[in-house]
Amino acid sequence: MVAKSNETASGDRGDFEIAGDTFSIDSSITDYRFENGRRYHAYHDGAYWAPNDEKQNENLDMNHHLFLLLQDGKLYSAPLAKDIERALDIGTGTGVWAIDFADEFTNTVVLGTDLSPIQHPLVPPNCIFEIDDCTDTWVYQENYFDYIHIRTLFGSIQDWDTLYSQAYRHLKPGGFIEHFEVSPEIKSDDGTITEDNPLTQFGKMYQEASQITGVPFLITEMMKPGIEKAGFQNIVETKLKVPLGAWPKDSKLREIGKLCLLSFDTGLEGWAMATLTRVLGWSATEVHVFLAELRTAARDPKIHSYYEITVVYAQKPIQPDIQGENEQEQEMGRRGLEEKEKADGGERPKNHKIGKRMQEGDLSLG
Repeated sequence: MVAKSNETASGDRGDFEIAGDTFSIDSSITDYRFENGRRYHAYHDGAYWAPNDEKQNENLDMNHHLFLLLQDGKLYSAPLAKDIERALDIGTGTGVWAIDFADEFTNTVVLGTDLSPIQHPLVPPNCIFEIDDCTDTWVYQENYFDYIHIRTLFGSIQDWDTLYSQAYRHLKPGGFIEHFEVSPEIKSDDGTITEDNPLTQFGKMYQEASQITGVPFLITEMMKPGIEKAGFQNIVETKLKVPLGAWPKDSKLREIGKLCLLSFDTGLEGWAMATLTRVLGWSATEVHVFLAELRTAARDPKIHSYYEITVVYAQKPIQPDIQGENEQEQEMGRRGLEEKEKADGGERPKNHKIGKRMQEGDLSLG
């Protein structure tokens, strides 16, 4: 199937040109930082610590498959109706979750936002990608989305209370937020991971980095109270253990453990390099030596290691209390996404609208 770019007001170019703080695909968004052999995002340089190169993107897609196995093939846990109009995927990465969700919810417009234009080029006609920083003030209309999805943004958000509050403001009454997050702490229940094990030290280094930067890596225990503080109700929290390696006796968990170990091995350099060098001051050589020790420890069948995933979903009240919203917030809420152009011919368009925000208007299937 051939990808087709949407036509814009400027002609048949594949970029997205609007007034204001917007960028085309040719702009400084792609003026990437190259460091220690890896490529990192340029837009709001340093806001996210993992690379955006092909090696890391393949790891993101591998993790997507791993997460689906963990959840029995389910993309979400919230009790969503099949006729929702709009969904937002914050920190969409390669866009694979948003694409799968759009395939399942064919009458829903799915918007995925990220700092990097690394999304897959072939997308369903009801899926849009936008370059955006979710920590900026949102310009969508209030009471706009039916579902907001957040996944694996640990170490990227300094003020989670503000992010949850913005999600609350822009969800429709009765809409759902869902936050899926990984803990970088690697544990064992039987004492096979000792205090001096490199896997233990791995988690502690993220804690140290958090203390220096003020941006939390260990956020799984903050999610439920933060979402509740924002005003959500009907909160459901689920904890999942992800084995690292083929040590579990259960056949399903053993297969998950094998895939998890592969993901850990291939993604480890990307997850660690920037944080250890930029924040903790390690040399690249020191990082590689430590990563070799980590891989050896992770492959040890005598160590029954795992990490935890926390999933929290919650609902905005049907009749939310909107008292206290100031005029500026109300004005911001009147600004939203442009009406999505229909794709023709049933082909999957290269539907990549690049911009800090989209034009005023509505995001719908027409």
